[in-house]
Amino acid sequence: MKKQMTGKPVLRLSGGENPYQAPGDLFASDSKDRLSLRRLQSQNAGVPCFTNLADADSILHTLCLAAEAFRLRYKKAPFISIAAKHGNPCGMAAEWGSTEKTVLSSLLGNPLAVWGGEFIANFKIDERIAHLLLKSVSRKKRFGNAYWMLDVIIAPDFDEKAVDVLSKRSSRKLYKNPQLYNPRLPASSWRYRQVRGGFLRQPSPDYILDFTKVECDGARLSGQIADSIILAWSVAYSSFHGGNEIAIVKENQLLGVGGGPSTLDAAKTALLRAQASGHDTTNSVFAADAFFPFTDAPAVLKEAGCCLGVVPSGGKNELSVRHFFKENNINMIFIPPQYRGFCRH
Repeated sequence: MKKQMTGKPVLRLSGGENPYQAPGDLFASDSKDRLSLRRLQSQNAGVPCFTNLADADSILHTLCLAAEAFRLRYKKAPFISIAAKHGNPCGMAAEWGSTEKTVLSSLLGNPLAVWGGEFIANFKIDERIAHLLLKSVSRKKRFGNAYWMLDVIIAPDFDEKAVDVLSKRSSRKLYKNPQLYNPRLPASSWRYRQVRGGFLRQPSPDYILDFTKVECDGARLSGQIADSIILAWSVAYSSFHGGNEIAIVKENQLLGVGGGPSTLDAAKTALLRAQASGHDTTNSVFAADAFFPFTDAPAVLKEAGCCLGVVPSGGKNELSVRHFFKENNINMIFIPPQYRGFCRH
């Protein structure tokens, strides 16, 4: 317990979380982590604010969780992209063959919420991708505004023309780090949170979904189903939409995610967001970061048409919850109870 948390200032930020919270600074520890935020290389003149870096850190964690789970199953990861707002994924997608499809699927997950948000990918941004990140005919038809207005875009590399296209918005920040071609969780074993009069410390949230070490109750994990489960799990286990997160994914595209004071609120919100974006949730999969205490949230997911889900085991009513899923032909994956996905309390 004698270890100390220390750091040195490496960047004066353009502002704090709110305008009156100035100045803001990025401090760096002595970590050798090659994906630490201080190693992001700016591709234009923009200086980040506190919010930019806090949000970048959150979506970087989501990307790493997904990539690690894919590598555990396949020894490699597909093309992955995340479109987020306030560090929470609004859209996420994975494709083994097409970067363009990955980008479009993530942006169109929740095209209203993504506006003014953040984007991260594990592949190079070329001129074609840059134009997709700039504006969308589909968005213009639906909302009267074609531009995504992304504030932060992070990738392993950008080509020169992509930087030109995306820098037309002067406030947009572009960052690269070649380590994003192979994103991994940090080796650090501790996470800290400042609280009044001190700080809290706990081990890092580094659980990786391992299909060989979970209970598969009727679930057949082949191809796209397994890939969709990985996406749903990585979102539910790394985002904060109010607690008790539930994510719905279909055909490797995030359709909706919600949280709330109860799992019922989370399930209703996830489904509402998916439907509001015009998605068909029939034969989708879901992931929850906490066990279901009752069958009310599972009933919402049944009505959504979910055919498979992943959830931590536990709870006094687990037998009735399991019976509900089995009775309604929803195959389940149960994660050991110690691996709940709570984050950002």
